[in-house]
Amino acid sequence: MSNKVNKLSGTIAAQASAQGVSGISVIRVSGNKCKSIAKKVTGKTLAHMKAQHTDFFDSDGAVIDSVVALFFASPASYTGEDVLEISCHGSMAVVDEILKTLYEQGARQAGAGEFTKRAFLNDKLDLTQAEAVADLIESSSAETARAAKNSLEGAFSKKIFSLLDALTELRANIEASLDFPEEDLEQTGHNQQVEKMFSQTSKRYLSLLEETKVACKIREGLVVAITGEPNVGKSTLLNQLCGHERAIVNEAPGTTRDTIEVETTIDGYRVCFVDTAGLRETTNSVEQEGIRRTKETIKQADLVIEVRDAKKDNELKTKNDQKRLVVFNKTDLLKTKPKRNKTNNGALFVSALTGLGIEGLVENIGNRFKKAGGVELTITARRRHLVSLNESYGAFSAAKKKTTKSIAGDVVAEDLLQAQNSLSEITGEFTNEELLDSIFNRFCIGK
Repeated sequence: MSNKVNKLSGTIAAQASAQGVSGISVIRVSGNKCKSIAKKVTGKTLAHMKAQHTDFFDSDGAVIDSVVALFFASPASYTGEDVLEISCHGSMAVVDEILKTLYEQGARQAGAGEFTKRAFLNDKLDLTQAEAVADLIESSSAETARAAKNSLEGAFSKKIFSLLDALTELRANIEASLDFPEEDLEQTGHNQQVEKMFSQTSKRYLSLLEETKVACKIREGLVVAITGEPNVGKSTLLNQLCGHERAIVNEAPGTTRDTIEVETTIDGYRVCFVDTAGLRETTNSVEQEGIRRTKETIKQADLVIEVRDAKKDNELKTKNDQKRLVVFNKTDLLKTKPKRNKTNNGALFVSALTGLGIEGLVENIGNRFKKAGGVELTITARRRHLVSLNESYGAFSAAKKKTTKSIAGDVVAEDLLQAQNSLSEITGEFTNEELLDSIFNRFCIGK
């Protein structure tokens, strides 16, 4: 049984298309008064899913605009309630007058994400699908848009439900063994079967955890720390990467005393570049604090770009990896063009001043999204999904360990139940009003 909170009341209305002047604006109405309101404002009884060109009348009977009205009868609608969609001319004055009339006729202004929230509460979508609606709207690349569409169509939910089914089967086998002595279970091969089921389910957990980590990271974006000694060109590189003079550039070493963050996109993916204080020994207390913050940023970053002065050093003894990328800067000052060889180990040569090699650096960062964890991006995921999935896997692992120690089956079954409950938080079967408010308040009004 679903443990959803009480359904919202009243009939709501809001502009569903973007705010501002446009060729056409769409206004959405949902709720039990929708049908009667539609009759009052159009003067017609609208049929289910049949678009009708009609005048829209205000409360005094004057025509506001010529519109196309489309009515969806419950439950065959986005929200599961009666829904009216009005396509009008995209004048802000027209939209305001239409909304004013709808409110006068018994609707109220919709809250942020309230249409999708009603779809969730009316079992038209589970919570991961509802969140995928927002992810699809906010997607900034074709890949993330496809992943959001997959989640909206239930791809992520199906993986969760499949795990839930496996846990249910495991619990049933564990609980069925409570009334039998250990000798009988050994003879029938029951214990070996349970062990095999635990092993198979564990692999599915780990696979989904890895996929969720990648999806979560790509949705949130990469944090890229730009590090190195003073005066190697870190701030100039930041300015080149973000396309404007964000950081102060000066020949005096130690100019950057604090971290400077700039958000941008690469190939449609979010990237936050963080310029950091130069790493060196110093007695200056302010600069020491900047260096401490630099070290903290390095720990938290997904990628660390280590900038070096190519005039002083152009050999790399340790290979780059997924976390670290060495960039030799100031190549415009070299007498001969540097060549890649075994001593470079994948380092990049750039000139932050002239822009030479910057395109290759940007491409390298972009490829890290596409190859993140070696897992193809097929779903969108959020931090809360990863937290709940980790909690579920923790309870499952505890149950698995207890079976190897022959601890009582009812204790194992209790751990498996906790694992199921944590998974159910992802799809919204077990949730609370605070979580729903936190999720849907981030939606735009009208969605």
